[in-house]
Amino acid sequence: MAWLSNGTSITVGLAFGLTAIALTVVIALLARVGDWTRSLSWWVSAAFCMTTGFLLSFLQAPVPPQWAIALSNPTTVLGSCLFLVGVRHVVDRPIALLRIAPIIVASVVCSVFFVFVWPSVTGRVISQVACLGVITWLNVLALRLLDHGYYHFPARFLLYVNVGTMLFLVARAVNVVLWPSPVNTLAPAAINAVVYGIAGLLILTYLMGILLICFAEKQTLLRKLATEDALTGAHNRLGLRDALNAWPDRQSGVVTVFDIDHFKRVNDSFGHEAGDILLKTFAQSLRAMAPEGAIIARLGGDEFCVVESVATRAFSNEWIATLKTQLPLRLEIAAPALMSCKVSHGSARFASVSGEFAAGLREADRALYRSKARKILREGTPRVA
Repeated sequence: MAWLSNGTSITVGLAFGLTAIALTVVIALLARVGDWTRSLSWWVSAAFCMTTGFLLSFLQAPVPPQWAIALSNPTTVLGSCLFLVGVRHVVDRPIALLRIAPIIVASVVCSVFFVFVWPSVTGRVISQVACLGVITWLNVLALRLLDHGYYHFPARFLLYVNVGTMLFLVARAVNVVLWPSPVNTLAPAAINAVVYGIAGLLILTYLMGILLICFAEKQTLLRKLATEDALTGAHNRLGLRDALNAWPDRQSGVVTVFDIDHFKRVNDSFGHEAGDILLKTFAQSLRAMAPEGAIIARLGGDEFCVVESVATRAFSNEWIATLKTQLPLRLEIAAPALMSCKVSHGSARFASVSGEFAAGLREADRALYRSKARKILREGTPRVA
């Protein structure tokens, strides 16, 4: 430990700091690749603030030591708050930065007070432990909600890092109370050097966690592009497969295939923009009318399918009838041109996803085309209104 205490703590801090800067740059560059989300913005800002706070706490020579000490902790607290805002945005429980601003303000006031007004390492550290402890606990609660999909490992990793940070903060407070030191110390005692070294490792680990969660965000965006129909927002065939993988294997269900009658005539008569509006309106109607928990997918062109559990089968005829009644009204509101629309459908049951869904989908498709054939025989040559 002698090499830590014999005037080399700034060198150690510089090594940690350069590594933190490198990680922050990688996080920022990764965030700029591909689509940009609000969560990535918050996390990049969090990484920048944490790195800045870390550098200020170690490298007090380039700036006045008292200012470095006064600014380091509030900057780190700000970084933790920004990280929390990003996580809450991902879990669809957004929190405004103003709601946690009192924690940041308290950190700034306590730092300034215990450095410039009433110099006290004990007061400064304990107050910052309190501020960081609160925001760290909020981060732990938010990360527990994020523990799913591609976020599973990064969320678990960061959860453990946050718990470790809380334990370190408590140990830091005990250390300061039992072994007090001057306010502006450029070369801390051996015990403080070890504490600062642990703090540096925690910051670097936190930054690695932010990097991992940024990767997870990018992977989630890519998966969404691969599994979601860009026009309607419904699952595509790959998305349908993924959704069925989460379906209980022994749970039976009903698959209903829908087809928009004479969709090509709509495109030919009103243009492809009108056809797009029709597809989007139909998908929105399916989401509004289908039973809760149903899987909705666009199989291709104007063909959609809805997969529901047998428990909801009694309501299928009712919601499908409502769909056919409401669709023209929704289309009248959404479409720029006067056009009518009818849909055909066919349904089939399956006993299990793994064994019989494919056969059920084929049977539903055959039922759909039998329905369309009967409609043509009954109505004669179709005409687009």
